[in-house]
Amino acid sequence: MGLAWGVATAQALPPVQVSILPTLTAKALLTQYQPLRVYLERELQRPVDMRTAPDFKRFHAETLSGNVDLVLTAAHLARHAQTESGYTELATYTSPNQPMVVMSQRKPVQSVVELRGQTLAVFDPVALVVLEVQQWLADQGLQAGRDYKVAVFPSHASVAHAVMAGDALLGVTATVGLNLYTAEMKEQLRVFAERPSVPALVWMLHPRLSSEAPRVKAALLAFGQSAEGKQFFASNGYRGLRAVEDRELAALDRSAREAAALLKGAQ
Repeated sequence: MGLAWGVATAQALPPVQVSILPTLTAKALLTQYQPLRVYLERELQRPVDMRTAPDFKRFHAETLSGNVDLVLTAAHLARHAQTESGYTELATYTSPNQPMVVMSQRKPVQSVVELRGQTLAVFDPVALVVLEVQQWLADQGLQAGRDYKVAVFPSHASVAHAVMAGDALLGVTATVGLNLYTAEMKEQLRVFAERPSVPALVWMLHPRLSSEAPRVKAALLAFGQSAEGKQFFASNGYRGLRAVEDRELAALDRSAREAAALLKGAQ
């Protein structure tokens, strides 16, 4: 377990324990975040240990257990960590994160009621953009499992192919997914619906380190101006970091509750 930074002596500072949401393989993720690890070690003048987890369930369980100091997590999981374990919100990426529903150009959909008795393709049932779309459908009287089937695919691309092949009437993606579409996908698919943007991944700090929050937040927000930050952002679509406000996370209470229930029931 990480220790409060102000307690340790300069001669024996324990590493800052950082955990990153497993959106990629562990090797790919830790390679991608190596520039940030180097930067944080210099700015915080502390060793930094970075790790991830095999899946979302174990990642979020470790977050709630308090075995980490600093976590990068999905916005709705950040909200759950905030309400359940007292984590402090620090920063989020500036890249857009907008839930979108796509349809086939060959089978255009005019109304959501056409989904009744059909299939919705998703890439992850716990993903925030997926939950936001399903809530939107529920508010219009369409309940997953009752009015339509949900088929889970391993990626944004496979969701797109399922819609193109007619295996699903509609598919859920997000801005990042559309950016990854090939020319063929863009030719055959159209956006059926767009939902309001939600925060991207969020950096959160454990409450035992709340006195260090201003320092860590300042370091994260200045990351983009460093040599390491420029290297990091050149390799992905995150663009930069900005402060995240409590009201942004509070708006995700519904998704936070649903995600927590799904993770609790996951095998």
